[in-house]
Amino acid sequence: MAQSVRFITSARRKAENLTYKTIVDVFWERVATMSERPAIMHKVDGKFRPVIWREHGRTVELTAGGLISLSVMPGEKLAIMSQSRPHWTWTDLASLSIGAVTVPIYPTLAAPEAQFLVRHSDAVGVFCENDVQLRKIQEAKDLPESLRFVVLMEGEPKTTDPRFKTLSWNQLLEHGEIQLGKDAQALPERIKNLKPEDLATIVYTSGTTGIPKGAMLLHSNIMAVCEAMHVLVGLNENDLALSFLPLSHVYERVGGQMISIYEGLVVAFAESIEQVPKNMIEVRPTVLNGVPRFYEKAYQRIQVEIRKLPKPQQYLIRWAMALGKRALHYKKAAQFKHEDHIVNQILKAELRVADRLVFSRIRRRFGGRLRVMVSGAAPLSPNVQEFFEIIGLNIVEGYGLTETSAPVACNTPEENHPGTVGKPMPGVEVKIAEDGEILVKGPSIFAGYYKNEEATNAALSNGWFSTGDIGEIDASGRLKIKDRKKDIIITSNGKHVAPQYIENLFKGENLISHILVYGDRRKYVSALITLSRDGLRAFAEANALPVDDLDKLTQHPKVREEVEAVVKRKNEPLANFERIKKFVILEHDFTVENDELTPTFKVKRKVITEKYRALLDSCYEAEDVEVGGGVPETAN
Repeated sequence: MAQSVRFITSARRKAENLTYKTIVDVFWERVATMSERPAIMHKVDGKFRPVIWREHGRTVELTAGGLISLSVMPGEKLAIMSQSRPHWTWTDLASLSIGAVTVPIYPTLAAPEAQFLVRHSDAVGVFCENDVQLRKIQEAKDLPESLRFVVLMEGEPKTTDPRFKTLSWNQLLEHGEIQLGKDAQALPERIKNLKPEDLATIVYTSGTTGIPKGAMLLHSNIMAVCEAMHVLVGLNENDLALSFLPLSHVYERVGGQMISIYEGLVVAFAESIEQVPKNMIEVRPTVLNGVPRFYEKAYQRIQVEIRKLPKPQQYLIRWAMALGKRALHYKKAAQFKHEDHIVNQILKAELRVADRLVFSRIRRRFGGRLRVMVSGAAPLSPNVQEFFEIIGLNIVEGYGLTETSAPVACNTPEENHPGTVGKPMPGVEVKIAEDGEILVKGPSIFAGYYKNEEATNAALSNGWFSTGDIGEIDASGRLKIKDRKKDIIITSNGKHVAPQYIENLFKGENLISHILVYGDRRKYVSALITLSRDGLRAFAEANALPVDDLDKLTQHPKVREEVEAVVKRKNEPLANFERIKKFVILEHDFTVENDELTPTFKVKRKVITEKYRALLDSCYEAEDVEVGGGVPETAN
């Protein structure tokens, strides 16, 4: 690493009693003190290659120098349109180091949406992953006057645009080397002048409820989360995290990238979401940030594969799972009674056999070293969570929003309480409003929405942020999430129905992929259902049904009958007004590409409801006639 940034070393920090002001301070200290240790890993020529902190820092340094050569000033906005990759991190850290403000933009967004965010954020520069992303900018008829340059991360620009300067990644680094040679103190001065109250990033909400809003997060917000997570989770420089969630989302950006820098651990970038199972075996992570959909699909995949095994092996696995479930219940009962362990020695011996023959083999599919698995962004199915706990892979669930810089509350490996999202983070206050809405206050709360004073005033009151989520705090101080305030269904009979609660009952079902519950101002509740391709194929094979056309198979009478049985079973514990009376099975699953899911795989309720309005309305063509006994009907 060049001499220019070595002014922030551990020796000087201790001698002058300096503290970390920003995550930028932490990053450059890691570069100085852990220079020969791996910082990140990524695939190069088919193998994961480590990048040590010295190399990592040098690339960030050159990128920052390139931005200074392009006259980027503190406070100016730089957009990033790319899948998660090392270039994303280098760009982010370089931008923050010079005092610029990064604006993540999901690469999956359509051109008009991406163009809107570039305009609204007043970006002076845009980093584009490839030609596909670059064309979104070039095709825009109305670009902000502020836009001066675009950097292409992959390859050389094939076309230019007279409205802005276009550079390749290598050209930017070359400019950076020249700039740093001319002025070695430019970057250290920028870093030194950074203040905790400076704006670090503008993260736009996913737009599931309307026009995206840009949440302004300060450097102090990010540091508050890192310091709190350091106390709670206990990560260290010997850990390795596999990163596969989008860095454009605050969950992975702060909860993954920034905390990894703070703790000095290694981050391996997955090749893609499809390659995550293979990449886990290759890098053997100890830490994993996931979303419920990831864990649910992994669970469904394992269940499908078990059904394909010879009967004796299936019996062995069922024996092991039943044993594990019994031991888990004993353990929880002991914790509840504040006793030590009441699992007898025979059961412990049996568990060791079950672990050697069954559980350890399943864990190896996840690399065999995982000790911290986090789930966020949406509620996790209790069945899925219990399955992983039985096999020895505990998933801790947390809760947060873009506006809270990610985590508000989180369980920990030592104190994991399924059904809750844990206690509030250190320094964070949580209370429940009269209408059940969760209100949050603390150092991680955002500074407001960019250029949207009306929305800011609606969200913030006396330092309290209105989350829009309905929840409750149990007797032990742990937070439980019930639903989104705007999603609550009020039937024509005045009954309040929480759709997420009902939808969560179906998570982990082998045949069900997604379900959307509907019924606002209607007499009863209906639903849209999509099917899991793996589960559908396994069901077809078990029932001698053709598998050549899975879309057509979704409408097969036997499949409908099976789905009806699942819905009937899930209806049983519900009050009559909560039960699904009719449903529609869609031929296709919801996808990010079709704008039906967010990049973290949450259902876009408003989009889907409008898209399938006619099908939903068909469930109510004879609304005065309900299905007898709460048994659902299928609807075409």
